[in-house]
Amino acid sequence: MKVSVLIPAYNCAATVGATLDSVLGQTVPADEVLVMNDGSTDETVSVLNSFKPQVTVLHQTNRGVAASRNALIEQARGDLLAFVDTDDIWHPIYLEIQRRSFRDYPNAVAFITGHEDFHGYGAFEWKTTLAQIKPDIEVIAPLDFLNRYNECAGPFGSMSFCCIPKRVLIETGDEPFCVKASGADDFYLFNLLPRWGPVVYTPMPLVAYRITAEAQSEDQCKVVGLSVRALEILTERCRSYADPSFDRQLRVTSASRRRSYAKILMGTGEVCEARRQLRSSLRDSVGPTSKAKSAALLFLTHVPPWLQPTWPGRYRQPKACLQTVRQLNLPNEGPGM
Repeated sequence: MKVSVLIPAYNCAATVGATLDSVLGQTVPADEVLVMNDGSTDETVSVLNSFKPQVTVLHQTNRGVAASRNALIEQARGDLLAFVDTDDIWHPIYLEIQRRSFRDYPNAVAFITGHEDFHGYGAFEWKTTLAQIKPDIEVIAPLDFLNRYNECAGPFGSMSFCCIPKRVLIETGDEPFCVKASGADDFYLFNLLPRWGPVVYTPMPLVAYRITAEAQSEDQCKVVGLSVRALEILTERCRSYADPSFDRQLRVTSASRRRSYAKILMGTGEVCEARRQLRSSLRDSVGPTSKAKSAALLFLTHVPPWLQPTWPGRYRQPKACLQTVRQLNLPNEGPGM
């Protein structure tokens, strides 16, 4: 079994060195470490070059993280592909645990570990020693994973603590990270992967997720809107699969996410688009509770402003349940219908 580590890199000179130190400091090393420099304009290339020859550095003009990951997948020779972003840090035993999970559960489509947050640009020190690590394993059935992920993505929502067999990514098609869903490509992939099998989750925190000042607030209108776009692409693609259970789950997610988007649109004054999203949410709803939620919100958009609720604003601070908020760990209504 071979493991490839894949790292998209863009203007990350301040943090990528610590990330690579953690990758190269594994108790069981990777077979190859590939980094795609995505047209960086700072000192990123100099930092990356200092890690040669242990690290292979590839280059492309700036095309975004989705295109970078897709290009890295094509180059990778490993059976298991381990993704990490350039501001996060792995525990020294991370790859050893992920290799073991891959060996023990060869039919799984993804292997995800727990993580912990840390703030700022400083160094990170692990409180857990190697001797203290006794990881539990949970095998999550496909539909259960989709429900949990879309209810609260935090435990699963970053590629930095996810490994995926290359065979599975090949099965998903030419663009595992959908460029048309750029900005929501992780969300797109996590909603697609379970169609091929279960997900293995090791809740032990084996990844340190870095939070910086730039990540403290989010344009949630953009973020949730991107997820809605990704769901539209998924819906079109998945029509050919003709699996009622997955189609139903996709509609549940779509109806809920459109309601979240409509609330934010109302808060930003985009009333016509909010109403359009709610009408689409009514179409996507698969049960009376969901239809009632969408209909009630649509009604509220037509009442006088002083009778309307306080709609959420464009920006928000990260919430507790979204413990590793990145691009698409979104505000959500829960798993409802």
